[in-house]
Amino acid sequence: MLLSIFAASGCATAPNVETNLDKENFEQYFAASTVRVYQDETELPGKGKLLGLVEGDSCKMKANDKPANASDARTMARERAAALEANAVVFTSCTLIEDQQCLEMMVCYGKAFQIHGK
Repeated sequence: MLLSIFAASGCATAPNVETNLDKENFEQYFAASTVRVYQDETELPGKGKLLGLVEGDSCKMKANDKPANASDARTMARERAAALEANAVVFTSCTLIEDQQCLEMMVCYGKAFQIHGK
């Protein structure tokens, strides 16, 4: 009988769940996926407005860290393009540079566009 009381009361109300998840963190995490990469400006599928230049970097800080790489640098640049409300980016170059804080650093540069009429 006691079990049936607990079962009945358990279904009566939804539990109140608190979480440290923040909607803004999700939007920032997935921001890069809203920006499509094009090889050059002739590939842009519609009329585009240049919003600005973006760059991203990848830093190898310790000897046992993964190498600095273009993929991470390009993702950071796409996040920055999304912050400008761009939906397209054309990368102009990626290069290894010397940096005092990193054993190696890859930096990628690009142009952020807002494309209309996709």
